[in-house]
Amino acid sequence: MEIQSHSGHFKLWRELELHEFQQKFVIKAAESTDQGFAIRRSDGTVEPLSGDDVSTNSRKVSTIYGVVGTIRSLAATHVLVITSRKEVGSYVGFPVFRVMSMKFLSCNEALRLPNHQEKRDEAYFRTLLRVIESTPGLYYSYETDITLSLQRRFKLTEGRMSKPIWKQCKLTPDLFGTEIFWRSLLRIRLDIHSVQKCLSFQTGQLKLKTSPATIILISRRCTRRLGTRMWRRGANLEGDTANFIETEQLLEFEGFRSSLLQLRLVIVENLEKDTCGWKRYFLITFQIRGSIPLIWEQIVDLSYKPRLNVIDHDQTSKVVERHFRDITQRYGEMIAVDLTDKHGDEGQLSAAFAAEMQKLPNVRYVSFDFHHYCGKSNLENIQVLYDQVSEDFEKQG
Repeated sequence: MEIQSHSGHFKLWRELELHEFQQKFVIKAAESTDQGFAIRRSDGTVEPLSGDDVSTNSRKVSTIYGVVGTIRSLAATHVLVITSRKEVGSYVGFPVFRVMSMKFLSCNEALRLPNHQEKRDEAYFRTLLRVIESTPGLYYSYETDITLSLQRRFKLTEGRMSKPIWKQCKLTPDLFGTEIFWRSLLRIRLDIHSVQKCLSFQTGQLKLKTSPATIILISRRCTRRLGTRMWRRGANLEGDTANFIETEQLLEFEGFRSSLLQLRLVIVENLEKDTCGWKRYFLITFQIRGSIPLIWEQIVDLSYKPRLNVIDHDQTSKVVERHFRDITQRYGEMIAVDLTDKHGDEGQLSAAFAAEMQKLPNVRYVSFDFHHYCGKSNLENIQVLYDQVSEDFEKQG
């Protein structure tokens, strides 16, 4: 169900037809109606198209722009499809779209729930689905995996990047939401409906001297330890931290593409573009942020600043070690900057973190009380932090 261009690059169909029959939903590629799949309304089973599915059209036909995935409630399986979209920019030369509205296709709704509580739970679940349908903010591309940073693309083999998107996803660890379509679709290779998601995507136009330039800011949220602020804190035993986000900044200017993946390190890569006769320079500076990788919690109450509780766990040192080993393998050399207050509960948390970092000699740890130095809009004092890390930046490139 994918298109392969003359260059060998795979991309996904941009428009699909949704045919709603009494017994099933049929989704076909608008430009190639013999390619698609069917979903049984009785139980949500996904099947390849049959001959009748290809030749028969329903009375109720609508255009959709992708299939996000499925979710199962107590009473039914729900398929989430994109009903409207807006092109918001491009990433490494490929268009990026923002989902403006979605729709759930519900299957096996006739299933009877045995008791009153389950009926109430199902009703509440349906209200949440309706909120999702009308909530924009999902970004995707039909032609490239936007969950991959420019740095990671260069580390991957050329053979992997030439594969269909669904195969690329299966070869990439699910850190930033790469595998987001369901296994039943993967088994029958319905890869055209996959939507690669990220947290935020912004683009703007500017001029450098007299030449136009495009700047792109893209943030990716890790899928391993999701949760809302305060309710989800610290790390799990595998070293995954809450609300871990990677931010990448790209600047495209006169054929040059500069990627600043803002993290705690700097990496520079130079590539030759022989066919165009010019060099492309990729400056990659990473900034990641996440909860302090200790085992701790914040007890949410009605106070403005709920109390913190650092849990004394015998695996704490292993958790910190696993966290930084994973980051180092993914991004390379780094500087860990602790921006917490040095008083009260945060001070205790910061002191515990500093003690653990003393056990990791290969990771540079910098403690900077941001509120003390830069409070009351004294942002020029960030120079104090820069002076502490500038030498490391120079060494890293």
